[in-house]
Amino acid sequence: MVKCPKCGSDVQPEKTWQLISPLPDSEGRITITIMGSFHCVNCGFRWRGVVSKVKAGDSGVEVEGSSSKKALKDKEKKERPGQIIEVDLSDLDSIE
Repeated sequence: MVKCPKCGSDVQPEKTWQLISPLPDSEGRITITIMGSFHCVNCGFRWRGVVSKVKAGDSGVEVEGSSSKKALKDKEKKERPGQIIEVDLSDLDSIE
């Protein structure tokens, strides 16, 4: 439920649509924003706004503003081991 900005009554969206971000965030998740068109039956005010946001990716699905964010995650975050490259600088001097 969304509250009317003029009178404060609860309003349901008349129409909804999705906006999908073209670029992932720093964790590799795509943000899907669900927009809505609202009409307050109490005061007659019309507006458009965000209904909710969903972040979907390899680590799971997260609904923005939800109290159960951890319950929606499929996997726990795992640290990826990096490759260690060692270079001995004395070897570089001997080549010249």
